[in-house]
This record gives sequence, structure tokens and C-alpha cells, in this order.
Amino acid sequence: MAATAFDTLDAARRLKAAGIEAGHAEAIVGVMGQSVSQTVTVEHFDAGVASLRTELCARMDVGHAELRARIESVETKMWRVHLVSVGTIVAALALATTILGIIITQGGGV
Repeated sequence: MAATAFDTLDAARRLKAAGIEAGHAEAIVGVMGQSVSQTVTVEHFDAGVASLRTELCARMDVGHAELRARIESVETKMWRVHLVSVGTIVAALALATTILGIIITQGGGV
């Protein structure tokens, strides 16, 4: 990250040359130096955005993984329900066929 250069000595000299007392000039330069050191540079901003993007992508990946796991769980449960349903239908058909066979053999026909 590039730091913003601020020449405090030059600034103080220029303020003194403009007629500002030395103590006041030094105080002004001190405040300006602090302000400049706290200025966000383009590089600093870009690095912050990149860091935020990385963190958000990581959180989205975790969110997607959790969502994928939930979908797989629901799919598994749906397959179990389908298998139970098919098994129940097959058992009902077998029972109906058996009952029909008993009726036909004992009753001498329909």
C-alpha cells in the first residue's frame, strides 16, 4: 500500500513564511500530518474490498454446502417415501391377488 507523503518540515516553513507564528504553524502541521496519515488510499480501499469479497465468498461457500446437504437429505427422504409407497402398492396387489385366488378356488368361480 502506498503511503501518502506529507512533508511536515516544508509545510511548517511555508506557514511561517506566510506570517503564522511558529507554535501555530507546528500545531497546524501536526494536525494535517495526522489527517494525511489517516487518509484511505486507493490501494488501501482496494485491499479492503478484496478482503471483504474473499470473506463473503467463503461464507457463501459454507452456505452453499449447508444448502446442498439439506437438499441431499430431502432427496434421500423422498426416495425412501417412494420405495415405501411402491412396496405398499406391491403388497396390496399381492394381497388382492391372493384374496381373488382364494375366492375363485373356494367359490368355484366368479
